[in-house]
Amino acid sequence: MRNFWSVLLLVLLPLATRAQATEGPELARLVRQVHLAAGQELPAPLLREAHRSLGTARRAFNQAPGSVYLLARVLNDSATPELVVVAVEAWQGPTLRGRIVRTEAGRTAATAPVEFAEAAVQDWLLLYPDGREEGNRLGRFWDLEERLANRGE
Repeated sequence: MRNFWSVLLLVLLPLATRAQATEGPELARLVRQVHLAAGQELPAPLLREAHRSLGTARRAFNQAPGSVYLLARVLNDSATPELVVVAVEAWQGPTLRGRIVRTEAGRTAATAPVEFAEAAVQDWLLLYPDGREEGNRLGRFWDLEERLANRGE
């Protein structure tokens, strides 16, 4: 019986960590930035670097030390490509499954399920339970862009 509880805890703990990270301010800011960047061209050097380092996100997902979020261009309900933040739930070969993260009524939550190819990934964000983050090149670029715009006002 003790083994059962240990196994249950090992299975549920990563899921609880992922659910908690959905509420973090870093993720909420990224979801807002992605919404504001709709239709904009993304900087090619940042996309290349994100693709080059995507293996880091894959390894982190397989080891489950934190929560993995991907920025991916997927088809929306009207079959138009849309840049979204996805909370990764499964990563098997070149196919990923997860839930689109949106902010609704002031709350950030993973909502609609989505499946897409690894080639659709534009960037990745790894959030650790202690608040550290890794990746998020586009988010940091948008942060810098916002700071520079505010400084000029």
